[in-house]
Amino acid sequence: MGGLRLSAWAAAPSPCPSSATARGFPRSPSDWRGLRGRRGRSRCAPSSPPSASPALSLGAAGRLRVGADREWLWDCRGGGLGGGGGGKKDYAKEMEAAVRVVQVACTLCQRVQDSLLLADPGSGSGGVHSKLDRSPVTVADWGVQATVSWLLSDCFGDENVSIVAEEDDKTLSSSDGTALLESVVAAVNGCLVEAPKYGLRSPEKDLGPHDVLQAIRKCSSTGGPKGRFWVLDPVDGTLGFVRGDQYAIALALIEDGEVVLGVLGCPNYPMKKEWLNYHQRYYRLMSKVAPPTSGSWNKGCVMYAHKGCGQAWMQPLVHDFGMLSWHNSREVQVSSVSDPVSATFCEPVEKANSSHSFTAGLAHSVGLRNQPLRVYSMVKYAAIARGDAEIFMKFARAGYKEKIWDHAAGVVIIQEAGGVVTDAGGCPLDFSRGVYLEGLDRGIIACSGALLHWRILQAVDASWNSSTL
Repeated sequence: MGGLRLSAWAAAPSPCPSSATARGFPRSPSDWRGLRGRRGRSRCAPSSPPSASPALSLGAAGRLRVGADREWLWDCRGGGLGGGGGGKKDYAKEMEAAVRVVQVACTLCQRVQDSLLLADPGSGSGGVHSKLDRSPVTVADWGVQATVSWLLSDCFGDENVSIVAEEDDKTLSSSDGTALLESVVAAVNGCLVEAPKYGLRSPEKDLGPHDVLQAIRKCSSTGGPKGRFWVLDPVDGTLGFVRGDQYAIALALIEDGEVVLGVLGCPNYPMKKEWLNYHQRYYRLMSKVAPPTSGSWNKGCVMYAHKGCGQAWMQPLVHDFGMLSWHNSREVQVSSVSDPVSATFCEPVEKANSSHSFTAGLAHSVGLRNQPLRVYSMVKYAAIARGDAEIFMKFARAGYKEKIWDHAAGVVIIQEAGGVVTDAGGCPLDFSRGVYLEGLDRGIIACSGALLHWRILQAVDASWNSSTL
């Protein structure tokens, strides 16, 4: 086996119910450091990647093939869930397909976002709509869901794909949704026709409105403790998306209640940390003044991880870089910062579903002095996995329930990059109980290191009774 990993435990000095001590969970900061020291680093990288992006297809035995002559291999030595042995399942074909599919989804989103930002505000065309809960939704939300649904079904067979996703087709199917549906269909076909560039297969002919609605409707699984299902947030952070700022496409695979792989597409996540301090509109303006050279990997990335491998990876967007090549992937790791004075914490931009005042109080009590990095969407998870920040805290207001698609992909990426993610009681997030994170203890805490995580847990326990959440 590849050594005891921090991502495999999940307890903290505030033990979970159900006999945490009996399961050998750490009880003090020294225990956490001991675990981290024994973690080890297994190798988990593509082996002999093709220089081009040949199309995916299922071979006669049902194994996902990359082109006609060779396979892409997710090499997870050291006893992870991949080819390292131990009798565990190999998710190589799912990992590869998920990365390629999210790359396609990123392109669709970039095109829709560009059209939104270029639209005349007074034209009334907008492109931003409201759901029943008044949250914004765009062509990209429905378009990505339909695209991902169709591509996954094409890769693995319609009968083998079950998806939990955020959007439904009610608005598009309504009598007032005809024009909107046409826009979604156009966006989907515009990306699917280019699927071979990403190593995927295009449909033989354009999808019609019925095909697109069917693809969206397919994403109606309710999850649960048994079986395999994909979890998709087509545009996480729609408010950031419509404002030209950060957002993410999040895709994860859950089997028997456990997240086994995750992919995060972050089209506006700059490759240099310094750019996170600027609004994306300013970044776009500066890019036009001094355009980056082709292939400079100036912004936009896809991050991915496979549970048990001990590594997380990042590659540039095909849309920006021009082609998908596994040679362009590089490993990402969490920050080594352990002193709260030097740590940076992320929190949601939106105040509706989280408490900035409570997290600010916690930050002060722990000794955090840097200004918080307020970022839309699961880009916060990407920032920690890549070492751009050390802490993410979210404490929802009373009545709000966290959904699994808002966290699944980000959690496994941070854990495999060497970080820690639990609820505020030190327990792992439970993805086995449907579309919501049921049983969540107060909030979610993600950290780059065990000692920082332990300090946050202690501060939460000390401050919670005075909270007005």
